[in-house]
Amino acid sequence: MTAARGTRYSAIAELLLFFGLVYAITWIICGAYLWAPKAATAVFGPMKTGTPIFFAAVYAPSVTSIVLTLLLGGWKNLVQLGASAVRVAGRWWWIVLALIGYPLLWLIVAMISAVAAGKGLSSVPYSNWYAALPLVIASGFVFRDAGPLGEELGWRGFALPRLLAVTDARRAALILGVIWALWHLPAFFLAGLSQSKFQFGVFFFVVIGFSVFMTMLFVHTRGSVLLAGIVQHMWFNGVSKAGIHPVDWIIIALGLALLIFGGRLWRSNPQLAISPSHPTKGMLDAV
Repeated sequence: MTAARGTRYSAIAELLLFFGLVYAITWIICGAYLWAPKAATAVFGPMKTGTPIFFAAVYAPSVTSIVLTLLLGGWKNLVQLGASAVRVAGRWWWIVLALIGYPLLWLIVAMISAVAAGKGLSSVPYSNWYAALPLVIASGFVFRDAGPLGEELGWRGFALPRLLAVTDARRAALILGVIWALWHLPAFFLAGLSQSKFQFGVFFFVVIGFSVFMTMLFVHTRGSVLLAGIVQHMWFNGVSKAGIHPVDWIIIALGLALLIFGGRLWRSNPQLAISPSHPTKGMLDAV
């Protein structure tokens, strides 16, 4: 067996183990509230945003990634995983895009919509961007919302580098997007969770579209889980808290456009085909 084939098989095995454990933890917890709600509530308390059992379910990806990284690669690789969660790297325009691209997109959409409706640019509620959104972030939203820290060490920190060792970035984005979206499925049947208010079909394609955007950022910020994962997840969940209203079809269209017309933006780099036992090795020199 060649070294490349061995790396590929190891990456696949680690991915299957990671996804299996994450799904098992979250779906068993949520399943208990779906199939035996009274018993689950009596034992663990109510399943709603902010409760301990909610955090246990949502933090499954990051906690699993930490445990598996330690068991499979030791403390050195765990430190590397942690470093990816604070790393700011890449060319300046990719860093800027990662930091403000998502809210800026909706500002542009709001301005275009106002002009198209004949209301003029003065009708756009700019304070949502320069006042409300900074207040949301400054209030510690990234810590109060379980998604960014609870999921991203898993999806972008553990899974994505291994997917890039198995396949190209386009396919990796789609595969991770599908798995990430389906993982949320039980939440759509639990009345105490925010997802129960939305349609899963639309959510499914929105998450895949956003996964494409996040994967491109991951490649061009040299594997920064902070910029490509935590910050993007924070924006994805947080902008609506400031009165900014994303448009689902635009996220889907953006993801599709990047896949079809991305061209050199998806260019292959051998250093991204990393060893699964070193989840961030080579990223500092990539793209």
